[in-house]
Amino acid sequence: MDPQTTIYILGSGAVGFPLAAHLAHAGRRVVAVRTSKQDVPQSTITITVRNGANQIDIPVETISLAQLATLDGIIVIAAKAYANPTLAQSLQEKTVTGPIVLLQNGVGVEKPLLASHFPAIYRGILYVTGQANAAYDFSFRPVTSSSIGIVKGDAATLQQCVAALTTAGFPFHAEANIQSEIWKKAILNAVFNSICPLLDVDNGVFARDAAVANLAQEIVHECVLLTDRLKLGLSEDALMAQIVRVSKGSDGQLISTLQDIRVGRPTEIEFLNLEIARVAAALEPPLELPKTELLGKMILAKSFALGSV
Repeated sequence: MDPQTTIYILGSGAVGFPLAAHLAHAGRRVVAVRTSKQDVPQSTITITVRNGANQIDIPVETISLAQLATLDGIIVIAAKAYANPTLAQSLQEKTVTGPIVLLQNGVGVEKPLLASHFPAIYRGILYVTGQANAAYDFSFRPVTSSSIGIVKGDAATLQQCVAALTTAGFPFHAEANIQSEIWKKAILNAVFNSICPLLDVDNGVFARDAAVANLAQEIVHECVLLTDRLKLGLSEDALMAQIVRVSKGSDGQLISTLQDIRVGRPTEIEFLNLEIARVAAALEPPLELPKTELLGKMILAKSFALGSV
C-alpha cells in the first residue's frame, strides 16, 4: 500500500482524533471525517494530544462524510459501535475501494458492515486510555500495542493496514487469533465499563479496593464460563491480572462509559455486558450470566435516568 494512501478516520473522539494526530505527525495522509448528520464545512483544525510531558500539536484536515463521494484509502471507524448501522448504510451509498478497520469495543460490532458486503473488514482491539480535555485537546496514551485481525479479507492487506496505522505514539500489530482478543477485551470492558460508572469512580479502583476487585473477579468468572463453551481458551487468572495491571496504569482516568454518561451521550453497554449475556443465553443449553447482565442493565438504567439514551 502506498505510503501516501489516504487514511479516513470516521469518528472524532478520544480515539479518532489522537489517532489522526499521531498519523499526521508521522507524515501520513489523514482525513478526520465527521459522521454527524449535519454537514460540516471542510477545514483544518489543530489537534493537541498530551501523553505525560510529551505533546503533539498538529493540523488535521476535517470533512463531513456527506461531502465525500469516494473513499479510496483505508477507512478507520473509531465512532461508537451503536453508530455502525447508520455508517454502514452511508458507506454503501459511496464508492469504497479500500479496507475497513473497526477500532471499537464490544462483541459483534462488525455485523452491520458484514451485512453490507464490504469486501475487506478488519477488527482492531485497542489498549489505550484517552480523555477529552477540550474540543480538540486530548490526554492519551497507549497501554500496550493494539491488535488488528481479519474479519473478512486477506493477510497481505492486514499487514498493509497495520503498517499504515502504526506510529511510535499509537502502535498496532497483526493478530492471528482476533476472536480470542475480541472476547478478552470485551470481558475487560464489561468489568471497567459497568463497575466504574456505577460506583462513579476512576479506573484505578480495582487496584485500590479489594472488595471492588472481588466483584470484578465474579464478572470475569461468569464470562470465562461462556468463553470456555466457545473454546476460546481464556484464563480467569490472566484476565484478572490484566484488570489489575490496567487499573494501576490508568489510576485517575475515567472509563469511556462514565465519560459518556456524565455528558449525556449513549453508551456501548449493549455491545458489552448485554451482548455477552445474549450470546450466553443463545447457547444450547443456555448459559445464564446473572451478575454480568444485571450490571449491564443497571448501566442502561443509569443512562436512561440521566438522559444518555
